[in-house]
Amino acid sequence: MRGESRSISTTVVSQQSRSISSCFIDTGVFFASYHERDSLHTDGTLLVLSATLGWFGRAYTSTYVLDEIITLVKAKIGGDMAVELAEYVIGSKRIEILKVDEESNDHDTKLGKTLHDAVERFKKHRGMRGLSFTDCTTIVLSEKMKIGCILSFDGNFQSFVPRLLGEGYRASLAQNEKEILYKAAKNLGIKL
Repeated sequence: MRGESRSISTTVVSQQSRSISSCFIDTGVFFASYHERDSLHTDGTLLVLSATLGWFGRAYTSTYVLDEIITLVKAKIGGDMAVELAEYVIGSKRIEILKVDEESNDHDTKLGKTLHDAVERFKKHRGMRGLSFTDCTTIVLSEKMKIGCILSFDGNFQSFVPRLLGEGYRASLAQNEKEILYKAAKNLGIKL
């Protein structure tokens, strides 16, 4: 998120996260967090803040999601914001970027055939409306890494992952959690 270099400290553990050891941040959540006029901006921003605060355990995304979001932000918001987002995600100490190509992950023993497996998943579900190839890479990475939750506004993931958090996240938070996240957003200069 913009301004991540400022320190955010909190000891509160989100009620949502008590059983989540890791999460995967999808394209739509990143986009909404950066597009202030997006109808899901507040949910997206609060999800990314919660992830970067460690409320969902280790946070991941992928090279394919990063490609999608940088391209989308450039097209819809502008090049400067796309560069800011790219630098944020790539430079984040709290978000690990998983590579989809065959041999380049630190987790090679788990992820060795990710691209091949994603193609097979895509072939199997090619008739499923709205399920993109990038979504298939996300599903495969999440399965291989045993990621407990996907942060996404894409309902297609519900059939494939143990837990999906997205639209309505703000409403699901306890009051003290909202206060922490809104304070963090304010300290980082983020409008909600």
